[in-house]
Amino acid sequence: MWIFIALPLTLMLLVLVNCYLQKDLIFSKELFKDRLTAFLPSQPLYIIFLLVVFITGIVSFGAQYYYFSDYVKAAKLTTLVLLLAPVAYIDFKSKTIPNKLLLAGLFGRIIFYVIEMFTKNREILDIFVSDLKGVLFGGGVFLLGAIIAKNSIGMGDVKLYGVIGFYSGYMGTMASMLFSLFICFIASVILLISRKKGRKDTLPLAPFVLAGTFLVVILGS
Repeated sequence: MWIFIALPLTLMLLVLVNCYLQKDLIFSKELFKDRLTAFLPSQPLYIIFLLVVFITGIVSFGAQYYYFSDYVKAAKLTTLVLLLAPVAYIDFKSKTIPNKLLLAGLFGRIIFYVIEMFTKNREILDIFVSDLKGVLFGGGVFLLGAIIAKNSIGMGDVKLYGVIGFYSGYMGTMASMLFSLFICFIASVILLISRKKGRKDTLPLAPFVLAGTFLVVILGS
């Protein structure tokens, strides 16, 4: 049953997410007991964030398995969604996208390529070609946007969609981009109307990318 794979995978990824987000606090402690205490979340909003990430992971895996009955694909896209969670969290707080998380995402994708070579050896070339198209499309569109609209799209966003391309392929990347930009547009209009943001203000893109990619995953696009 899919839940017996989704549950440990999501818990493992959630632990890694928490370790990364809490790393500065954890390594600021000298004693192991203090580090363990620092690892355990205590702030209510942060606990809610982790719970939402956990539920998101379970729902992502379940939806993908329901549509395609493919454990590897479900695990791969669940990993992508949970990778985007700390990226969105950090981008929201500091408007930066850490290269270390993107490199971790690429490393995770390499592991899935190895798995796919054994489980989908006849399809692996098609998968890789689709992924490469996704990288070129996603990274290319945002790179063009960064060149045309300076100070609105950062190189972190360009690299982020490059990583998404490796996980989602061409069609998944295009769908993720459309959903993400649409959600970002709606949020921008609401913030402008409510006067919480001005025309010259910028929004962190990664939270909208997380929302858009999650929608693509649960809708089976």
